Formats: sequence, C-alpha cells, structure tokens
Amino acid sequence: MAERGGQAAAFGFQYQYLVTLEELLAAAEGLRPGVHAAIIEPTDASGEGVNDPDAIDFDLVSGGLSPVLAAQVKSGGPGTELSAPAAFAVLIRMIKARPSAKTYSLITNMRLHAKAVQLNQVLHLTDPEEIQQELTALLKQSLKQGETAKGLNHDELVRLSRARIVPDAREPHELREHLRERIRKFRSQQGSGLGLRSAGRMTNHLVSEIFRRACGEFDGVLTLTEFRSELLTEATHLAHDLGSFDWGIMVGPVPSPPDVPRPDLLAQIHRALTGSAEDRVVRACALLGLSGIGKTSAAAAYAHDVADSYDHILWIDAESDASLAASYRLLHDWLAPEHEQVPMDSTVVRHRVHALLSAFPGRWLMVVDNASDRRRVLPWLPAHGRGHLIITSTNQSSWATHPRRITVTHLTTDQAVSLIRMRLSEDGSIWDKASEQAAVELAQNLEYWPLAIELACGYLAGCGLGLAEVPRYLELIRDRAMDDEQSVPPGYPRTLVAAIRVALQRIGHAATGVRQQDISSAALASISTASYMASRQIPLQLLVAAAVVPKESVMRSGLKGPLIMVESSQNSLSVLEIHRALRTESLVQRGEPLSTGAPRRQDRPEHPEELDETISVNEIVQHIVRGTSEGSGDVEPILSRAAFHTQSWLAEFIDDEDEHRMHQLVSHAQSLAGHALRLGIRSDDLAVLYGNLGGAYFRTGSLEAARACFESELNVIRARTAPAPVLELKTQFPLVAVMREQGAPLDDLLPHLKRIHQLALQLADSRPPDAANAVANALNTLRTATHREVPSEAVIRLIADLQALGARLPETTISKILAEIGDITQALSDRSIDDAEIERRCRAMLDDAQLPMVQRINVTGLLAEALAFQGLWSATAVELATLDRYATTSKLNPQSIATAVHNVGLQAGIALVQNETDALPALRKLVEIITHVDEEHLVREVDRPLKLLVLRLLDAIYRGDRTEAKALMAALEQADNSVLDPPHEIGWRLLTSLVTAMAATTLPN
Repeated sequence: MAERGGQAAAFGFQYQYLVTLEELLAAAEGLRPGVHAAIIEPTDASGEGVNDPDAIDFDLVSGGLSPVLAAQVKSGGPGTELSAPAAFAVLIRMIKARPSAKTYSLITNMRLHAKAVQLNQVLHLTDPEEIQQELTALLKQSLKQGETAKGLNHDELVRLSRARIVPDAREPHELREHLRERIRKFRSQQGSGLGLRSAGRMTNHLVSEIFRRACGEFDGVLTLTEFRSELLTEATHLAHDLGSFDWGIMVGPVPSPPDVPRPDLLAQIHRALTGSAEDRVVRACALLGLSGIGKTSAAAAYAHDVADSYDHILWIDAESDASLAASYRLLHDWLAPEHEQVPMDSTVVRHRVHALLSAFPGRWLMVVDNASDRRRVLPWLPAHGRGHLIITSTNQSSWATHPRRITVTHLTTDQAVSLIRMRLSEDGSIWDKASEQAAVELAQNLEYWPLAIELACGYLAGCGLGLAEVPRYLELIRDRAMDDEQSVPPGYPRTLVAAIRVALQRIGHAATGVRQQDISSAALASISTASYMASRQIPLQLLVAAAVVPKESVMRSGLKGPLIMVESSQNSLSVLEIHRALRTESLVQRGEPLSTGAPRRQDRPEHPEELDETISVNEIVQHIVRGTSEGSGDVEPILSRAAFHTQSWLAEFIDDEDEHRMHQLVSHAQSLAGHALRLGIRSDDLAVLYGNLGGAYFRTGSLEAARACFESELNVIRARTAPAPVLELKTQFPLVAVMREQGAPLDDLLPHLKRIHQLALQLADSRPPDAANAVANALNTLRTATHREVPSEAVIRLIADLQALGARLPETTISKILAEIGDITQALSDRSIDDAEIERRCRAMLDDAQLPMVQRINVTGLLAEALAFQGLWSATAVELATLDRYATTSKLNPQSIATAVHNVGLQAGIALVQNETDALPALRKLVEIITHVDEEHLVREVDRPLKLLVLRLLDAIYRGDRTEAKALMAALEQADNSVLDPPHEIGWRLLTSLVTAMAATTLPN
C-alpha cells in the first residue's frame, strides 16, 4: 500500500508541474497578458491573506508581483470524482489566501460531480447576492460548506465570481503530447525548430526547472524572461545533447536556397499549405511555370525557410518513372527502421513509404519536383499523414484542375537587379548609379527571367567587363532572337533562347590555344549529350566519356565498366575544366553525388570518388540544345555513343549488385531510349542499352518493363540490314526467362527456344562460348518447364537437338554452372541422386568466390532443399537465413528466393504436421522471408497464394496465435483449392488437408 501511495503522490506532482508548464507556455504565447513570472508553491509574504501555504500551487504574477492568476491543481486516479462541497472548500481557501488575485483556477483531472458542474455555472454569475443564494441552495446537504456559503461577505463573493473550476480529461501522455506540440509550434514561430525527441527532452527540462522552484530554489520564482530563454535554447545545444538534430532533416537532393529571396512567392505557398485544420490529411499546392522561371528554387527556398517547422524535408525527383522509384527507395531507406526491410519493387516501396508517412508522428514536407505528367505522378503522392506537399511542374494544363495552383512568374525589378548585383558585384565596390541603370536595362530586356539573367551574368563575367558590356550583349541577343524566332518554344521569351545560344557560342569562340579549343569542343559535345539524358544527377565522367570517347577506342583497350578520365598533365582533356566551362556560362549546375543515400557495403570495393560526381541541366537548355543537334542531322552518333557508355555503366552496377547506382542510371537509360524511339534511331548500341535496361528491370522483378525492353531490343536487331546473330542470341534468352517468370506456357516459349537453337548452330564455329552458354540456358529452361508439363513431340525433338549441339561445344564457366544447377534441380525432383551428394555439390559451388550472385542465390535455395530432404533442419534454417539476408539487403533476383520458399516450405510443412518440431526454426525463417519478398513475386503462379496461406497458418498454430490463425483459416476457406488438383501437387494437397485438420482441432469454434 505504501508503494501505491507513493506512486499516487508522484503522479499528482507530475500532473501539477505539467499543468504549471502549460500555464507558463500560455503566458509566453501572450494568452495571459500582464504576467511577468510564476511563483511555484508560493507563500504570501505580503501578509494580506490567510497564511495557508497549501491553498495555492502556483501564482502567475505581474511585474509588481501582484497575482494575475492563483491556481490549485487537484489530481486523482481513474474514476475519481470531485464533489461540489470539496471543490467549494478548495476555492474558499484560495480566495482567502490570495485576496488580491485577478483570477483563480481550480484545475483538476477528476470527473466533476453533477453538482460540481452546477457550482462552476454559479461562479459565472456577476451579482454577489445571487451567487450567495445559489451557493446556499446548492450546498444545503453539506452542513459545513452550506454555513460557509451563508457567511461569505461581499468582497469574498466578488472574489469567488473570479474563480473557475477547470476540468481536464486528458491522460498524462496526452497532456505531454499536447505540450510537446505547443512547444514545437512556439519555437517554430520564433525561427527555432524542434523534433519529437528534442521536444520531449525540452518538456522534461522545463518540468525540472519548475520542480527546482518548488523545492525553494530562486525563492520559487521563474520569470517569463527566464522561461522564454529556456524555451528557446539554442538548437545546436539541443542537438549536441541529443547527439544530432531531430528536426529539419533534409532527405534527398534538396537544392541550396536561392541567393535572391522571393517573399511574395513564399507567402503564397505558406497560405496554400496552412489554410486547413485537417491534421492527418496531406495538403498540397502546385507551383506551375515554364522551365527556368524558378519553381524548383521557390520550393527549395520554402523548404529551407520553414525547415524548423518540420521533422523531415523530403525531396522527390519526378522527372521519370525511374527517378521517382529511385527517390522513393532512398526515402524508404531513411524512414524504415533497419529491421523493417522490404523488396525493391516500385509499387511495394511506394505503398510502404505512404504507410510510413501516414504513421509518422512528426510533421513532414515533401517536394515532388519536375512532375510533368499528373496521371503518372498521382499514384506516388501521399494522401494521409501530418505532412504538406509541394509539386513543381512545367505542364500547366496537366495540373489545371489542382485546387491550389500557384503560377510562378518572372522576378520583380528589385529581385532581378539584386541577382545581377550579386553575380557581377558581390562586394558592391563597383556598384554605382550607372551600374544600377545597366542592371535594370538588362533585366527588362531579359523579361526578368531568372535563367536568362544567370546566363547573361555568366557571359558578362566571362568577358571581364561586367555591366559595361551590357549594350553589346543586348545587341547580340537581339540579333540572335530575330534569327531564332521560329525555334522559340511557346511561352518562352525570345531573349532566353538567344541567351542560351549566345552562351553556347561563347564556349566555342572563347578558347585560345589548342588545348583550350579541345576543352571547348568537348564541353559543347558534353552539353549536346546531356540534352538527351535525364536532367538531374548526370554522372560527369559518364557524360564526358559519352561525348568524346569513341566506342572503338574502348573496345580496343579492353576496358569494362565505367570509364574514369583521370586528371593528369599527359591527358589533353580535363573533365574538371570541361565542367568549369559549362558552369561558367551557367548552362549546368553541380548535382548531388550519385551515391547520395547509398548504403555502405563492406563486401565490395568502393568506387572512385570521381564516379559519383554529377551535374544537372535545366530542361529548356536541353530543349534548345536538342533542337540545334537535330537541326544539323548528326543525332545518331550522339545517341549511340551515349547508349554505349551508359549501358557499360549500367551493366557494371547490375553485375556488382549495386542497386542504388543502378536505379540512378536507369533514368538516363530510359531518357536515351525514349529519344531514340521518338527520332526513329536504331543502332546496335541502343539495342544493347535496351537489353541492359531490361536486365535491370528483370533483376528487380519488374517483368512487364523488362519484357518491353527485350522486345524493343529484338525489334532493333531485326531491323538491321545485316543479321546480328550474337546480339539476337543474347536477347532471346532473357526474353524467354521473363516470359517463363510471367507464367507463359511452353508452347509460347517454343518459337523463341527454337530460334535460340538456330542461332547457336550458326555461331557454333565462330562464337562457341556464346553458343554453349545459350544451349545451357535453353536446356535449363526446358528442364524446368517440362517438370510440370508433358512435353510435346516438338519439345522432345528440340531437347535432343540442343543436347546434341551442346555435346560438341566447349564447356564454358557459365555453361558448366548452368549444367550443374540443372542436374541438381533434376535430381531433387526425381530423387535420382543421394541428398547428401547433392548437398556436397551445392557447397562446392558456393565455395567458389567467382560464382555470380544470381546463381549463388539459386544454389543456396537448392542447398536448403537438399538439407530439408535429409531432415537437417538447423542447417536448413541457416541457409534460409542467408536467403533472407539476400531478400532484405540485395533485394534483387526475387524469383529464385520465391522458388526456394515453395520447395522448402513443402518439406518443412510435412515434417511439422508429423510433429517433427525440429523443423520449426526453418518454418519461422520461411515466414520471415515471405514478409520480406514482394508478394507479387511469391504469388505469380496461381497455386502460390494458397500455399503461402498454408505455411502462415501452420506457423500461427505453432505460435499459439489464435487470432491470426482464425483469420488465416477464414482466408483459406475462401481460397480456390482446385489449383492443387494437378497430379504433381499431391504433396501440397496432403499438406493443406493436414494443416486444415490441425487448425480445426486447435480452433474448435
């Protein structure tokens, strides 16, 4: 009992000090005018009232220490009630102890008795006599308090009319949460942020300051100045205390704030986002305007301006499907705890991020930048959560019906002049009236367009004459504007297009000396290449190599993967100088590193830093440069060379299992492929690019996109005037693999497999390794396909032909691996080899460090299956744990993992229904894998959903989770059991019936 009494006392003090903090916060917010300080646990030193130190818990006092508010806090446990007599007694003590107080508050978390509610209503009366009459009638059943009411004099009744009972139904955690939010809001309004953890820490700190006064320190006085000082503690001090900032955290490539503020635009964004009180519905606004007008800069300016109001600032690049997916993957990796890994299928990641944002207790701001197509972007936009959303787009018609549109127009005169002054006279030492007039004239002629002004300043700064050169520059761009009149995109000022062309011209003409001329030529070639890539995060080394390094030079050198041009005196071209030439003219900007957000990997060597350097190009610059290139008719070499180098980078990242950089490259590959399709350009390099793009999609389980790429590659190859059997052979097989994963019947695969045989025959003498690999792949596919389908005569003949061809071809590393995997798969199916021998062969393959990752995952699954057949369940669980790590870290190649779940799941399930509980760890690990691999990959075959239900139900039964077991049993009863009718499903039919019987026994109702 003593302990419970101590807990009750502690709860009472906690509640009292939290309420005191709330009142102090109200005073700091200006809701309690005239308050100078709080006195905690006060004693009346003036002697004007009754000496009753327990009557008042805290006073809010004026500068002369006269009480503005006298408060008493009464707490009680759940269900306790405050009666009218008890409340009246407290109020009488308060008005007698502090007769000069302007107001009195009895604050309580106890439920008010009905008569206590009436008492509170009586206190609102203004006539002292009426108050006395009502009190006497209300308290007539309490002899003592009734007599007290009758004996109150006029002054005491007047004081009582200034008293109120303040009921508070909040739980302590609700009160703390309310305080945290108010503290965060207060600091945000003062330009100081606070996160959830730091707000909790701040709340505890302020309560401790109140407690110190309650113990007698500082005579119990906490001035409002001191309180505000504690409340607005420096953000760096709080972050140091916590170990890091937990608010205003920027996730993704958030640009730096623009140099020239646009407060009118920021005010519009603020009104659009804060005009609703709905706390859990995401409010959005769309910034619309042409390229180069400053939409992204405005969004970045707002993000930096209000960063302290949000826990997270999230930046999404919406230029393409690939950039959206890459941004969301980065966002997921930040938001999700390390133990909550999900597969990297774009749809699943999108839904998962939306769920995380919906559940996130803090506030967040998401900027979806460059969202040109509303229909494409709409599914990616979160609808629920404590967040705000800013969308930027050049496509005004697509977002025309958005309810909160903000049209971003040109700069004001003052803003434009400020930008020019900042670029051309940063220290202000040479700025005079003539400079001001020249800047105004320049801004007017460029129609106050931010990008045009940046380009002009780059040109003028490069000339070295600054604003003195304005008249000649304006004459130059007027002439160019007249020449370019027909090529100006709708809505853009002619002077902007002219400024872009002048900047390009200056790069070509400003060079002196052979080396500088080479660099200028390379810079122009680089910007031409960049115009066909995605506009953000273009790898600088890739760009320059694609611009100046011919395919033939790379092929002769034997180099594989990304080509890095090292800076040296022997190298006539400097990537840094090429970059500088483009940036000097403001044609490009420095981008976020390619590795931004990528996890560090201990199992692979780090790439050189140069590989991650990127640039960004404005879309209107890309448009104008593309127009120039396409007007001259030399686009095919640009696209083909860019495709060759891009596919080399993409292939490297695929082979290296570097999915982060792989996804970054996909957006550039998509852009190149899209422009090639638009222009009707076909080349072998573009065909290979399609193939590697398809490989990237296939590795992440995006089968529709993968198939489309492989079919596009085939179309390019078939359109060649001369056959390309090697290219076609290397395309046909991955297409077959995709179709097989999509569930295509053997009859649909047969024409492609026959073509593979024909091509392998053609190449048997000239390219025997390629032919051998293709034959091994085809036989592997046919072996798997005929496991469930009775082969036709045509299939039997094809298998015989492939085997005969394979017998006369040399063995390659890949063909040997595939043949071994095929033999092991067949042996596990027909039980033709001892399981221990299969285990030995699997381990021998896994011991080979050169075994490619795709095959390593496959063999690990086969090893787990062989161990399960032997009843070695602990060892099986170890291999399943390895597969689970692949599922949660690499997140590529989900199909092989799904096959292992199916095959090992049957063995583990059969063992457990026979009460072999040693198999339980294997089942648990299988269920973990099921939660980590995208359901789309697990259920692509019609029988898989039912089988996964059976495994999860069996797991729930063994865990004793009746609620989950009932839900799974209900789902199983609704499932279509006919999918298990084929003869080869006899094992799963048996397991399903046995697990259903177990569930019926466990869940008799």
